[in-house]
Formats: sequence, structure tokens, C-alpha cells
Amino acid sequence: MTNKHGYPNAESHERLRQSATDLLEQGMAPRGSGGKLSVDALRVLYERARKPESAVDALKLLHELQTYQVELDLLYEQLQANEHEAREGLDYYRSLYEQAPVSYLIVANDGEIIDGNEAARVLFGGSATDIAGKALDTLMAPGQEGAMKTLLTNLGQQGPVSASFELADHRRVTLSARSAAAGNCVLMVVTEAATQPATS
Repeated sequence: MTNKHGYPNAESHERLRQSATDLLEQGMAPRGSGGKLSVDALRVLYERARKPESAVDALKLLHELQTYQVELDLLYEQLQANEHEAREGLDYYRSLYEQAPVSYLIVANDGEIIDGNEAARVLFGGSATDIAGKALDTLMAPGQEGAMKTLLTNLGQQGPVSASFELADHRRVTLSARSAAAGNCVLMVVTEAATQPATS
């Protein structure tokens, strides 16, 4: 974007200024939700408007202040719309995560579970089970701590990894893991291995 008038975003400011001016001219300015002019400021403007030598300047200043007020109101409305849109997006993706039929975990780099969805809570012991704050390897059968540590260590070196583990109740699961983009946690999908039918 061209840096006009010595500062960035000049084009968007000019569009905002034009929108504010158009709304004022049409008498359709949004209701003020920001700060209003103080009584002292209005008194100064009134005094200047009463004097013929400063009336024109006072009217220009008043128009400029009105334009700034409308600009602020337009920006405030846009911020509210952006916040509403972001909240809806967050709710949507949280719903997808929480209600997914697959077990999702967010795990700290040291193996402590930060969060898990409903399917993960059911997989590891029932929907009432709070798995956040537990070390992931404590939910596995004994003796697999080394393999879990290897899986977490290899993430940074190899990218996404998968490994098979046995839960405390002897069910087999596969952990598919990758480091989050920020590198501050691990994203995991846990799938239970299908039980093999008994052979006769």
C-alpha cells in the first residue's frame, strides 16, 4: 500500500473520511457511541462562533469535529461487527472440535494434556472424566513412558508422527501427532484399533 501523507493506511483513512462526510451531508450519521464534546469545548466553539472574525473558523472546526465523531462511530460499528464475526467463528470451530466423533487432544510439549474433546474424555474413561492436567502416559498401560517420550521428541525432528500404544484397560490406540504451528503444544488424534474377530 502506498504511504501517502507520510503515514501508512492513508487510503483506508481517506475512504473512512469520505464515508463520514457523505453520511453527514445526507443527515444519516450513526448515533454517537463514543465520547462527546465536553461542555468546555462546546463553550469555546460557541464563543468563537459569536465573533464575526472567528465564526468561519469555528464552523470549520465544528464540522471537522463532527466528521471525526462520525469516523469514530463508523470504526466502532466495524469493530463490533468484527468482534461478532470472530466470536461466531470461534463458537463454530469450538463446536466442531468438541462434538467431533474422533478423539482430539491438545498436549503440552512435556506430555501434559491441556485439553481434550468429548470423544477423548469418553475414550479415556467416560465423559465425566477430566483429562486436562494429566500426563498422557499415565493413561497408558505401564511401561510405555519411554515410547511416549520418543514420540514427543521426534515431533520436532520428523514432523507428524504416529505410534501405537496400549491403554490401561488393554485396548490399543494409535496416536497421530504434530506440533502446533506456534510450536508451543502438540495436536493429537487418538483412534482406537478395531478389535480382531475371534478365530475358531
